[in-house]
Amino acid sequence: MKRLIFLCFFALSLSAHQITMTKIETLNEHEAYAPMVFHGGYLWLGRVDTSQKKPKHRIEVRTGEGDTLLTSWEVPHSVERLFPYDDQRIVIVGKAFTDEGWVTYYSLAKSCCGAIALETHALPLQFQVEEFAKSGNSLFFTEVGDRALVQISEKGTELLKLNISGPGKLQFFEDMLWILERKSVYSGDENIVRFNPSTHKVERFFSKDRQGLTSILSLSNSPQLATAEYWAQQVLLLDPYTLGKFHTISIKESHPRTLAQWHHCLLVASESPHRLSVIDVRNPIPLLISEYDLETYSEDLPNLVSVVVNPETAGIFLRSAYVGEIGKKSQNSLYRFTQSDWISMCE
Repeated sequence: MKRLIFLCFFALSLSAHQITMTKIETLNEHEAYAPMVFHGGYLWLGRVDTSQKKPKHRIEVRTGEGDTLLTSWEVPHSVERLFPYDDQRIVIVGKAFTDEGWVTYYSLAKSCCGAIALETHALPLQFQVEEFAKSGNSLFFTEVGDRALVQISEKGTELLKLNISGPGKLQFFEDMLWILERKSVYSGDENIVRFNPSTHKVERFFSKDRQGLTSILSLSNSPQLATAEYWAQQVLLLDPYTLGKFHTISIKESHPRTLAQWHHCLLVASESPHRLSVIDVRNPIPLLISEYDLETYSEDLPNLVSVVVNPETAGIFLRSAYVGEIGKKSQNSLYRFTQSDWISMCE
């Protein structure tokens, strides 16, 4: 009990400590997706240039601090989402318009010797995929229109019709694939689905719809999955072995949107007002240890949809995706958050 009281007091004191928010770059107003991933020691960004008649899409590789651009490489399709693939490569998912119509592509990218090695694959025309996850030699993509998944394996490309409405973000935990289910275009009717790729069995984690689930993250060093519940102003830690069993962590007076992890802590970026929360997930009862007010930066980060962390330095990168009114200055930005007080509690 004494330790719990001390930690709660320490967490409250941390919120008053000074933070450093370094603005790395103002991004253009047409950056609608905010693709970003930290992988292989690099910060990877998806970019689009709309200054010419035909938009040009590219992938950027930056140093671990984000300040220095190492490589910028044009991609033959839009760069909408980025995911880790293996130790050195990432996956880029996007689309391009062809004579046959819109085609979805995925490209494997590797940074090497000041250049990027790019291996691009087109999916069959009927598939319009979005999210990605990998297990062994099998690749999984969400196919929203068909309420299904697309699986690419040694057997070829297969559509798995699972009757999952609006399948969204994907995460593997052990041999199970977890899928964020969205029942409409409006926020507030979501669930989390557990899918067994071997048996194709589908199970819903919650007995009733949730209030704005926006993300899902499989935690390393902890047998839990995290999901942010935007309208309920809370984060849920799910027990992957028991459907319906979870812990609730309140994010009071703010709306959690996106999640990342550093060592034993879950990082939660929230909006309205903007905030960064740090949750220690080691204990049987998860503990909110720090909260940092980022509302001062909300003008440059109005739609805070992407947060990643450098595992070596604990530098946190935040990116906004906001398409504003035509003619107004861009509000899209890339920032680096630095604050050392919470790090020792999460190592």
